[in-house]
Amino acid sequence: MEPVNIPEAIRVVSNLSLLLPLGIYLSRISYASREVHIVGAILIVSGLCDLAGFILFNKQQSTVVLFNTYYALLFFLLSWFYYEILFVSRRRIMIWIGLAAYLQSFLVISVFVQGFLEYQTLMWLITAIIMITYSISYFFYSLTTIPAPGYPRDSFILINIGVMIYFCLNLFLFVMGNYVLTKLDPETGALIWSSHNINNIIKNILFTMGIYAFKRKAIAF
Repeated sequence: MEPVNIPEAIRVVSNLSLLLPLGIYLSRISYASREVHIVGAILIVSGLCDLAGFILFNKQQSTVVLFNTYYALLFFLLSWFYYEILFVSRRRIMIWIGLAAYLQSFLVISVFVQGFLEYQTLMWLITAIIMITYSISYFFYSLTTIPAPGYPRDSFILINIGVMIYFCLNLFLFVMGNYVLTKLDPETGALIWSSHNINNIIKNILFTMGIYAFKRKAIAF
């Protein structure tokens, strides 16, 4: 019997874990709020990128552009999500500041440091820092604000925790991502990258709980 390929098994579980929140979202799609639809869009983008990555990997083709595109889309969709849930008008300026910082960083890094045709791990790191800032801000916002009747705060708190955990746990991996993906031998790189897939599983479980919590709140409207 051949030994189990642990990194590959974790990758498969990570990909399949997406079906949990996606299934819950699709079952509630007819009455989901705009915020939940944004999370649904994130899930769909993640699923399509997972599929594309699997195809490229089997064809032994580069996944550089796919990775960079995924994290760019993830940034913009999550920024939209937080713009909708996080702040009253006077606080939404933080989203615009984050967007400006991201775009300026993308321009500088793409031109002088890491082009779009190589793994832009510095942009992944910047995305993580901005999203951690958003998620912490929402945490304090949720503690200091009394929600309107029927507002599904529990749902958004769970989704926010998923975002926070995913990016916090992946910070160090993003710092060394270029080395892991391009310098190490494929087996060692895949083993280290498994930590990302484990974090992704945790995020998908929390997203599942968050979307399901919205279902329970929606019934009370």
